[in-house]
Amino acid sequence: RGCLGWTNCLAAVPQDQLYAVEKFGKFSHIAEPGLTYAGLDCCGCCITYRSISRRVEQNSITVQTKTKDNVFVAVQVAVQQSVLPDRAHTAMYTLSDVHLQIESYVSDVVRSSLPL
Repeated sequence: RGCLGWTNCLAAVPQDQLYAVEKFGKFSHIAEPGLTYAGLDCCGCCITYRSISRRVEQNSITVQTKTKDNVFVAVQVAVQQSVLPDRAHTAMYTLSDVHLQIESYVSDVVRSSLPL
């Protein structure tokens, strides 16, 4: 939502977020923290914003696997991730459930490297 009630041309982007600016539903650019001008907007219907956090998030994952000597072990893994500002477009528009995708990837890596 823009700074002015009747238009979205100006937006104050918080320090810990990035905004994707969309004009008529099409991605335009990434707005960095601070006051940003998105372009001309008529009655707040032409320009919209999507936000994504720049904070570091942590996923705690428990992976259960079987070793070569038929022993089941539960491994706890903590993964920290944050959005790179130059990859914010990819993070917003191509990933559907980031935490689930990271959990799946980490589980695959642990299961492939643990049976020693």
